[in-house]
Amino acid sequence: MLRSIALWLEERLHLTKLFESTAGHKVPPSTNSWFYVFGSGTLLCFVLQVVTGACLAFVYVPSTSQAWTSLQYLNNEQFLGAFLRAIHNWGSIFMVGLMSAHLVQTFLFGAYKYPRELTWVSGCFLFFCTLGMAFTGQVLRFDQDAYWGLGIGASIMGRVPLIGAQLVHLMLAGSTIGGETLSRFFSLHVFVVPGLIIALLSRHLRLVLT
Repeated sequence: MLRSIALWLEERLHLTKLFESTAGHKVPPSTNSWFYVFGSGTLLCFVLQVVTGACLAFVYVPSTSQAWTSLQYLNNEQFLGAFLRAIHNWGSIFMVGLMSAHLVQTFLFGAYKYPRELTWVSGCFLFFCTLGMAFTGQVLRFDQDAYWGLGIGASIMGRVPLIGAQLVHLMLAGSTIGGETLSRFFSLHVFVVPGLIIALLSRHLRLVLT
């Protein structure tokens, strides 16, 4: 019966072909090196970030009056809350570190050259999205570090010629840091930037495997 179900699914979903073109993709023996695990390591970190972030979102409250309180509840009262938050925090650090190493290694090995130019470009965009995730995530604590870090980011953004003031207003959802700012960064961190990463990642992996 299980075999019949498996064959029924295979005829409609073509899972074998999908596996062979992704996880079953053959690579040259010369790639049997630690230099080639930075990309897959970054992907593993991203999966951990999605899973732990979804768990944290069940408790976190994106409100100026309750954001910090909800984090204290996670740390001190919620079962495995401190553990999940620690994994999410360190996962962010490792993801940025591994992706930086992956970017440098790709450049030094010349893997950005023909016919891999688009793979390199999509990887660069993924790197900037990863930095965006790290920045928007630390703002969600909405403590003193987050407040002043956001202030520094706004100051840097304000130095952009011609449109600096408009970019700051767009970034802060107003002229000052407040509840609207936290709501905007929560949307960016949970919906917008992860969506961009998933879209770019699917294209990046497709380019790598072709």
